[in-house]
Amino acid sequence: MTKIFAQTNLGTITGAGLGPAGDTSGLGSGQAAMDKLTGAISSIVGILTIVAAFWFFIQFTLGGIAWITAGGDKQKLTQARDKLSNAFVGLVIVVAGWAILALAGQFFGWTTILNPDINVIQFR
Repeated sequence: MTKIFAQTNLGTITGAGLGPAGDTSGLGSGQAAMDKLTGAISSIVGILTIVAAFWFFIQFTLGGIAWITAGGDKQKLTQARDKLSNAFVGLVIVVAGWAILALAGQFFGWTTILNPDINVIQFR
């Protein structure tokens, strides 16, 4: 029995495709568009994480100074302790959000979601 179709070389199927995933004039292929989207999200998350860490440092320092200068006043001491607690809780929330985003990236197959690459993003 002869296998005619199994031995036939159809060549390479090429083309732009349909819809936004096939648009070669803008973002490129669907995978390139997804890489640019995850790269943008990664850069935004990275910048916001740095800002959050900096804000934590400022609030934690101000809370420590307020604690030192409380001078035995219970109300000032309580306010300073609350500021330190709130700064720490905020940092925990940022780290938890980062971990959830990393987990979602692994679940959905976005390998570059928390790996910022400035070369992927091109601002026009």
